[in-house]
Amino acid sequence: MIYTCDLFTLIRVAALKLKKAVQKSMKKKLSNLVFILLGFIVVGTAVYTIAKPSFFTRSVFATPAVDYFTYLPLVTKPAQGIQPPAGMIYIDHNSVALFDQIPDQYITAAENIDMFFMDRSVGGNIDDGLTCLSYPTDEDAPSRCVRSEHGGTPSYFVDPIAELNWNRPGGYNRSNWDFEYWPSGCSEWYDKVDCFMGRMDQIINQYDVVSFQFSYLSVDDSSTIADSPGGFFSNNPTRSDVYDLEAYEAAHPGKVFIYWTTSLSRGIGTDVATTFNDQMRLYAINNDKVLFDVADILSHQPDGTPCYDNRDGVAYSFGTNSENYPNDGQNIPAICPHYTTEVDGGHLGTVSAGKIRVAKAYWVLMARLAGWDGN
Repeated sequence: MIYTCDLFTLIRVAALKLKKAVQKSMKKKLSNLVFILLGFIVVGTAVYTIAKPSFFTRSVFATPAVDYFTYLPLVTKPAQGIQPPAGMIYIDHNSVALFDQIPDQYITAAENIDMFFMDRSVGGNIDDGLTCLSYPTDEDAPSRCVRSEHGGTPSYFVDPIAELNWNRPGGYNRSNWDFEYWPSGCSEWYDKVDCFMGRMDQIINQYDVVSFQFSYLSVDDSSTIADSPGGFFSNNPTRSDVYDLEAYEAAHPGKVFIYWTTSLSRGIGTDVATTFNDQMRLYAINNDKVLFDVADILSHQPDGTPCYDNRDGVAYSFGTNSENYPNDGQNIPAICPHYTTEVDGGHLGTVSAGKIRVAKAYWVLMARLAGWDGN
């Protein structure tokens, strides 16, 4: 049970004691001197207790075994604090290969970092990829973690030995890494900035590393996110943007904020997506930010070949869904069909290579934050 006390509670208790003393003195016809002395004792006790510094700052926890104090505000899961390397940290498709090179000491250090991120459904796929890697080997993992057969076009298959293979006793423990979906009311890109900061107001003291990602739905052709003025990288008077996020980060020294490029889909690939992601990369470079370039990871095949949108004149079908959009003559970066079976979308659930590659890159990022230099 938790016992807390505040100023009003103590005054109320003192008043009750005084009232009882008055009643008692009247019943026993005590002298006025005794009554006055009793009043001084009660009031003096209250003043002494209030004057103690611990009164305003502590709550008492009582258990059958031990009584101890903890200082308010109470944090249910206090963050340990980390000291990442100085300067920019940039994780892209070339970083995936570093996963197998992470020294064990930095894997352990990364496991002990308290991390939180928010996203839509692709973030849920990434979260699942991190859970997949928590199994000791790919052989121990559920089937959803190791699906290499595409079911659409054979050329989109991936090598399971190269891409869906891991082995570490005890697995890659991500139990300190938390993910949440956006709550309702966070639909527009600027709403997400507000929602993220609002959620952080509630829980940031529990974490060392925090972040969120804009999904591919935030960078469709109708989005204003890359506008100048009016977009995320503009200083907007009526909507939240990177300037508000920067100020929020500055108000929380000791916390690491990860910046992300967006997820991509087969149909998004758009000019807006390309412009925004280039803006994010430039911002991270110019401001020494930690950048997780998901767009770059998802828009490159395992061998490094770039992938472009589905307006390419190449027919594709999966199950009952198909497309054969005419070639528009543009090559706009989009998620590789190797990582999704969707015709226009970009979810990473049906085949496993996409979420596993992103999850491996995320481990590289967290190891870097834990102090690994990447060599």
